[in-house]
Amino acid sequence: MRSITPIVAAAVLLLTACSEGGDTRSLNAAPAPVDGAVETRDAAAELLALTDTYMAELVREQPYLQMMSGMRVTALPDNSVAGAQKMANTAKALLDKLATIDPATLSHDGQMTYAMFKGQLEQAVEGERFFWHKFNVTPYAVGITFSTVVPATLANAPLASEEDIDLYLALLQDVGRYLDDDLTRLKGQEKRGILLPKAALPGAHTAISGIGQTIASVTAMDENRLANLEESQRTRLREGIALAVNDRIKPALDALLAYQGSDYATRAPEAVGLGQYPDGDAAYRFFIRKETTMDLDPAEIHRRGLAYMAEIQAGMAAIRDELGFEGSQQAFHDRMRADPRLFAKTPEEVAARYMGYIKRIEPHIPDYFAVLPKATYGVKRLDAAAEPGMTFGFYQAPTPSDPRGYYRFNGSKLESRPMVWTGALIYHELVPGHHFHIALQRENENFSEFRKQTGMMYAAFTEGWANYAASLANEMGIMEDPYDRYGWLLFNAFITNRLVVDTGMNYQGWSLERAREYMMENTFSSEEEVATETLRYATDLPAQSLAYKLGLEKIREIRKAEEARLGEDFDIKKFHTATVGSGAMPLPLLEQHVDWFMQQ
Repeated sequence: MRSITPIVAAAVLLLTACSEGGDTRSLNAAPAPVDGAVETRDAAAELLALTDTYMAELVREQPYLQMMSGMRVTALPDNSVAGAQKMANTAKALLDKLATIDPATLSHDGQMTYAMFKGQLEQAVEGERFFWHKFNVTPYAVGITFSTVVPATLANAPLASEEDIDLYLALLQDVGRYLDDDLTRLKGQEKRGILLPKAALPGAHTAISGIGQTIASVTAMDENRLANLEESQRTRLREGIALAVNDRIKPALDALLAYQGSDYATRAPEAVGLGQYPDGDAAYRFFIRKETTMDLDPAEIHRRGLAYMAEIQAGMAAIRDELGFEGSQQAFHDRMRADPRLFAKTPEEVAARYMGYIKRIEPHIPDYFAVLPKATYGVKRLDAAAEPGMTFGFYQAPTPSDPRGYYRFNGSKLESRPMVWTGALIYHELVPGHHFHIALQRENENFSEFRKQTGMMYAAFTEGWANYAASLANEMGIMEDPYDRYGWLLFNAFITNRLVVDTGMNYQGWSLERAREYMMENTFSSEEEVATETLRYATDLPAQSLAYKLGLEKIREIRKAEEARLGEDFDIKKFHTATVGSGAMPLPLLEQHVDWFMQQ
């Protein structure tokens, strides 16, 4: 259920970043005409050149995009305030150049690209104002870099030459720089009255401490990796690793942990949520627009969440009646938590259960989808260091080095992880959820690099589609078992509760305790899950969790409108092609695109 969020959070940063010192002349959409010549403009070519140049610079600078492109990662992102300022300045320059292109002269697809590109640039400009409202030391913030990028990069880095050794050691040294930037951000936040809440400090400590464990694990050299090196090179590599770890990374980690020690904890607030900080209300509204792609009032989101939850609770009560259960909801849930059938004993069994549901849905896919991705899919356990801070897991997209899409699941503490919504979760994560839209977007040969790489940018689309896709299992008739249907409702209650709890803590002034009480009363989550999830909403990724339910409901709304307009002519396969065939995009733009596509 955590699904794609770590990647989403990273990609939002990556796709709005900028080159350290690139020649800004390369951003010109077209050369100036020669004196006396008549300028003939090709708007599509200009837009493509602009987005291609932008993406080329991003790939050169950003490790996640480098990894996705099969390139070697040589440094971590610039997460400093100077980097954010460069990002905003580059975006402003690009907006000036984009303004010289008339979108009316573009094709339908070109107009969508123009709108997405313009929106992202504007968001980057506005986002500079809220740089200090994002904590970079929380579990999910740490997760994408140190659970995905760093381990994969170091473990797969070639070590066969002097240059290989230099690049490997340089990346290790840069980890120290990255951690220094995190410390600088914490200090800058405190100067502005923004401190991580007390309740979030233990999770941040665990996440940061886990970095040291990750580095130690991935830099422990197997002799087989060094087979092509001379003994002097092996010695230089080992000594360089020890120097980087002991003299650069460890001191940076120690300093980061020390700053968040007892003195910081004394100053840290008891309250949680963005609303308590200077300019926090504006920051939350910005994050809502960014994460949901819609300009929604947090009070209205809260109201809708309460209404949706009432409908779900009524549906669960009906199934309990169907099963002949006469006790309370809590009693029914307690009985489910004690049912050994709902628990896996090993991570291998977890994987087998997930894939069992996948095999159940696969025969129905051709009835609902005309276009399918080429990439295969599967499940794989999370890295051990990432598991303590994550409630569930995330979708890992195919890469050139591993062309399969995975749901990376949390395989720890299985005795406290009842698999009651296994079907809903895996349909969300893999088929026909995240894997379909992400793999299709990256495999589309007609897409520019900008359109291929923006899949993670729009959480409301990515998570909304995944939840809508999971709900299709009910239509397909493969969720006839009342416990499977109950599991879907529990899954739906989980994403719906976020509308109430996220806005409650970040806008309504709810305490952490009140948020946790609401979540315990209205979801099937354990106390441990509630603890990590509520901190995620309040301190890790404010407003991001709103995308799941709001995205689902918006896609349903778009479908209902098309069904009403077309009647018997409505084609579900065509609707799904329209929805995922052009990649992720803001939901208002999706609505326009689907309406256009269904009329073709």
